[in-house]
Amino acid sequence: MTIQTCPVCHGRDGLFQVTCPECDGFGYSPEEDKPFAQCHTCYGYGTTETSICPCCCGVGEVDDEEEDEYEGEGDDEENWDEEED
Repeated sequence: MTIQTCPVCHGRDGLFQVTCPECDGFGYSPEEDKPFAQCHTCYGYGTTETSICPCCCGVGEVDDEEEDEYEGEGDDEENWDEEED
């Protein structure tokens, strides 16, 4: 296991968009009396900014196993639809 630079923040500080923890990204608060009341945390955007990287928690480095979780995320793998015999 080796330590690599974080694939999300590349070891740099900055602001990162994360899903709003208050409204779960919906932009409104279902607990308010009014239907579709705007969330007071994200103001209806569904995301908030944080200065801590969601991948490395601000460390700037990850081990190989953590990097693999984010690398190629969403990419199609070769032979993914082949049936096993």
